[in-house]
Amino acid sequence: MTSCSLSSKPLLLALVAIIVIGLLTAWAYTSAGEAVGNTARAGLESTAAVMASQINASEITALQPGDETTPEYRAIVEKLRTMRSMDDNILNAYILKVNPDQTATFLVDDLTFSDPAGSASIGEVSTDPNRETIFMALSVPSSSKKPYTTKYGSFMTGYAPIDDSATDSTGNTAAVLCIDISAQDYEKAVNSSGFTILITGLISIILVIGCIFLCCRSSCGKN
Repeated sequence: MTSCSLSSKPLLLALVAIIVIGLLTAWAYTSAGEAVGNTARAGLESTAAVMASQINASEITALQPGDETTPEYRAIVEKLRTMRSMDDNILNAYILKVNPDQTATFLVDDLTFSDPAGSASIGEVSTDPNRETIFMALSVPSSSKKPYTTKYGSFMTGYAPIDDSATDSTGNTAAVLCIDISAQDYEKAVNSSGFTILITGLISIILVIGCIFLCCRSSCGKN
């Protein structure tokens, strides 16, 4: 009779184990994803800030629609492309002007000559939905909190202020430098850490349940 009375015990223990391990795995999965995402965004902000520090405001403030063919425009495009080439993850580097009417318009797009169809012209209004983040970047480096999509694709973006003067700053911002990485690559990086945790959690559940049933069977056999 004792061995029969134990038949429900392993089921209860297994249920408890599944709930506890499942909750811990879910917490670890969420925490890991947030940590990787925060690290990626911090990297974007840091890289954008370094690149922005290399741009002299005098190179961009006088640019007007139609200046894409000028030597001055080509020079700043080449500077952006050279800096972008140092990080294979960066898809695009460009500069936005924030206007009094709360719009952000393109000043420079480093894809102008290599991918004309996929680039923005001077004065084109940005459709980046992270408007508040762009405004924030007038003061400090910032980044999009989640992937977003425009007609040019899906991205995560880092933003950083371009000071009005690299040598004699007045504390004002002339424009915002932006760098894009693939939204797919970002999500893959975030999810890859979580995938390992999910597999570990599943294996843990299987092992714990197996041990519970083996121990209970052994105990019932002795009785």
